[in-house]
Formats: sequence, structure tokens, C-alpha cells
Amino acid sequence: MKLFIALTLLFSTISCTSPAELPPKLNTFVLKNINIVDIENRKIQFDKSLIINEGKIQKVIHSPLPASSMNIKVIDGNGGYVTPGLIDMHVHMYEKAAFTLALSHGVTHVRIMNGIPAQLAWRDQVAKGELIGSSATVSSPIISAYDDTPLHHTVHTADQAKAAVEEYHSQGYDLIKVYGNLNEESLTAIVATGKMLNIPLAKHGPHASGDMPVSSLVGLQSFEHIEDIYQGPLNYTFAHNRLPSVAEEIKATNVPVTPTLNIFYQLTKLSADKERFLDTMPKEYTSDIIAFYTLNDQVERWLTSSNKMIEHNQRTLTFLQQTTRAFHDAKITMLVGSDSGVLLSPHGLATHNEMRLMRESGLDAFDVLAAATINPAKALKLDDQIGKVVENYNADFIFSNANPINNLAVLEMPDAVVKNGYYYSKQTLKKLRENAIESRSFWDELTALYQAL
Repeated sequence: MKLFIALTLLFSTISCTSPAELPPKLNTFVLKNINIVDIENRKIQFDKSLIINEGKIQKVIHSPLPASSMNIKVIDGNGGYVTPGLIDMHVHMYEKAAFTLALSHGVTHVRIMNGIPAQLAWRDQVAKGELIGSSATVSSPIISAYDDTPLHHTVHTADQAKAAVEEYHSQGYDLIKVYGNLNEESLTAIVATGKMLNIPLAKHGPHASGDMPVSSLVGLQSFEHIEDIYQGPLNYTFAHNRLPSVAEEIKATNVPVTPTLNIFYQLTKLSADKERFLDTMPKEYTSDIIAFYTLNDQVERWLTSSNKMIEHNQRTLTFLQQTTRAFHDAKITMLVGSDSGVLLSPHGLATHNEMRLMRESGLDAFDVLAAATINPAKALKLDDQIGKVVENYNADFIFSNANPINNLAVLEMPDAVVKNGYYYSKQTLKKLRENAIESRSFWDELTALYQAL
């Protein structure tokens, strides 16, 4: 009864409006007549309304609303669906436009996996509302054993490894990114220092170094790239019979796995269809500097693939999807990560391609959405803020006219996205994409990359 009285007073002077009429900075409104995709409980909550107040989901109530006429904007969802904002756990972003492009496709949070100082500033600008885009978790520059590799921090000893973690922790990075080629001494020191400083670690490849058991990596934030199972523990063999034992070892660590199928799919399509596939890619999503580097390095390699290489890539992609299904069946926590920004892979769109590939691997729609919402939120220790459409959480969600459980593709071009309570209609999202592309600066990106070297 108290709730009903409070809501009646709240809505006593509400006026209705269409989404297109909303002020661009409105973060207090009501979204009525919607259905909520409840991923955690694997069901749809029908006939709901959301009260959004200053960027938070204040109330989730049953429709219809109490009779009202209060001066709060009301959007009629007309029976549409609200899905938690997507979280892409593996991206590479070297310009501001990437944050906006990702958000325009419903990706409300990203984890950047090769940090540079400029990303820390962009992360903070989004948090302050100075930049419209996905919020971000930013990793350190990659710590690896490669010598003279751009945007990598080279370490070969325990002292160097410890110093690197301490340096990036002090600079404000959110996690440490480590590569698979580190020696045992360095990796051991990184794990120990990370625990001491309470800064998370994510590792390229779901395996340890040297004679270290995988169990020594308990407590990491995630393992990246399922192809490293094929290249590492399986030694480039399609050993289906060994997948259960490998999965069992990884499951015992309780570390989530980010498959990043999207990039292997892309290189497979480039090798097989060559220029035909390249012509289908939205090149405007990639900055000039990254496009120039990628086209003249990574892409060229696959455009000249032989028939033998094409066949091998296709077989490998199939095996990687089978491995993804085997890991899921083994109850390993899965995370969506697109590796966007690599191989011209478009921010935002690549996230949805990763979800499609995971769906084709045998995960159902709720499983895929869990890998893009509640699982990464938990891995990032943000599961009390994002990843669900529930009271007191951030108002970060996607609105779609159609049910995404029936077809995940409806989330790719959302009918609306709400980020920090700000409502962006389909038309506004289109304008945001166009403005981000038109306003990108060659010199700003060059400066950001130069400062990182």
C-alpha cells in the first residue's frame, strides 16, 4: 500500500512523450509497457515498467502505471523488450570514436586489452559524462617477452615483471594484461605482485608457462583466446578426445574464458573470400592509422592464402567452436570478447558477431547473453552495478521491439540504448555513429599512439 501511494504521488502530474522528443541529457524518466529479459533466471518478465532516476533503475513495477500527470517524461515501450547492456571483454581502442561506435550497438561497457595512457583519460571522460560512449575497464600495456614490439612492455626476469606491475598499478590501470610467451619466473612474479597489490590479471592463452601447472593461475580475471588451447596444450592437433581433460584443468581454476571466435572467423573469411569479404566490412569504423597498419600487415597475409591454408582455417574455426561448446558443457564460465579493433573488426558490430558464433557453437540465447552481461560483470567485480535490469543498478540497457531470445540479431541495431540513464533513440544512435566517424582526428590518434611508445 505504501508503494502504491508513493507511486501515485510520483506520477500525479506525468506527461507522455515520444522518444524523439526527449532532451538529450534526460536521465530521469519512465519506460512503461515493456518486458524484461531476465538472464539470470532464464525467463522474460512480462508487463513491467522502469522508473529511471538520475541514471539508476529506481523501481521495477508491474504495468500499468498509476493514473498520473506529474512532470516526468514517460516513454511507451509498446510491449518491447529490455535487455541488460552488453559487455565486450576484449577490445582494442585507440580513438574516442570507438567508444561511441560500440555504445551505438548496445555495448555499454568494454574491457580494453592493450592499454595506453590516452585510454585512461577517455575512460574518465565517459565516467564524467564528457564523452558519449561505452564505459571502460582499461588494462595495462601488454606485458610480454617480445623484444622491440610496439605497445608491449618487455620483461625477462622476476624483478622486471614485478616492477612492470607496480608501475601500471600506480598509473591507474584497472588490470594487468600478460602474454603467453612469458617465462615461468616472470609469470610467477606477475601473479604474486598482482595479488599483493590487489590488481586483477588477464592472461593471453588459458595455460601457464614452463612447468607451472594451470592451477597456479587461480584467481585471474580471465583467460583470453580459445585458439590458444589448440595452439598450446593440444600442440596444433584437433584432439577432441583431450578436450575433457583440458577443460577439467581450467574449470578447477574457476577462471572465466573469453573465446574471441570473431577474429578467427574474420581471418577465415578473408582467406576464403578475399576481396569479396573485405568489401563487406564497414571500413568507416576503423581509423586511418589502424586501417593502414592492418591492411599492410595482418590483412595482406590472409588475402594471399593458398587453398590449403583456407581449408586449414575453416577446419580450425570449426574446432574452436567445438572447443567453446566443450568448455561451456564443462561449466566453465564464458565471456563475450570480440577482439574488435584487430583485423579491421568493427567496434560494436564485432561484439554481435562474437555472440552469433557462440550461439552457433551450441550455446543457447540465454547462455550467450549471460556471457555478455552477468558473467563479465561478475569477473569485473561490477556485478552490483551492471549486467542486470534490477532496482538500484545502473540504467544501462538495450531496448528492442522484438524478443532477443528468439533472435539475438535484433540487438545489433537497437531501437534504443540507455546508458547511465540517458535515453538514445535509434535515430540518435545513428547520429552518434555519424558524428563519431566524421569528427575523428588523425592527429589526435597519432598523438595518443606516439605517447604510448
